[in-house]
Amino acid sequence: MDFRDLWTGKKEGFADSMKRGLRPQRNIRPKLESAIRLLNKQMNKLDASIRSLKEKDKIYFAKVVQAIKDHDRTMATLYANELVEIRKAMKVLKHARYALQSVVVRLQTVQSVSDAAAEILPAMQVLKNVRSMISVIIPTVDEGFTQINEIFENILWEATQSGDVGMPITTANDEALKILHEAERQAKEEMKQELPGIPEPVSESSGEYGESGGYGEFKF
Repeated sequence: MDFRDLWTGKKEGFADSMKRGLRPQRNIRPKLESAIRLLNKQMNKLDASIRSLKEKDKIYFAKVVQAIKDHDRTMATLYANELVEIRKAMKVLKHARYALQSVVVRLQTVQSVSDAAAEILPAMQVLKNVRSMISVIIPTVDEGFTQINEIFENILWEATQSGDVGMPITTANDEALKILHEAERQAKEEMKQELPGIPEPVSESSGEYGESGGYGEFKF
């Protein structure tokens, strides 16, 4: 059967109808599109949370600077610690966002059932890791990720039934790790470019700011 017809679900002739009757239907395009829509929805949630954290970052950064100007080391340290936690959460969400974006790009380039299976195996591992990463920060992600995973499992089952799964689990895991590592690299780089270093609190011993004027590089 021409894959274009399989992709669109178009019916052709008696022989093709017989084939469809003997094996699971593999009209996977609508399923992939549904998964992509759900992934985009999750990315929108992440974007909203990242924007909120950026606003908090600005507020606490200003508080750190003001406390340093006031020579209030206690409050400067308190605000700086809060700023570190905000940036840790932001890094996690950006990491997750880039990972999901990579999965979407890969799904959009799928051209065959075997291609879909090859992309879904690592995508499922990526989703598992992303879900674990952000569930504490955004508890509402669970339902959406469950739906996406169900779609992936359905497509994978159909590919398995037709013998179209050609990627070993170990290879899929390697691909998932590549996606996650690249997403983490992008998240770190973006934060370094977007956010200023966290000012260091007033030194206890000298009562002065750090050697660089009190502004240390933020370690992501």
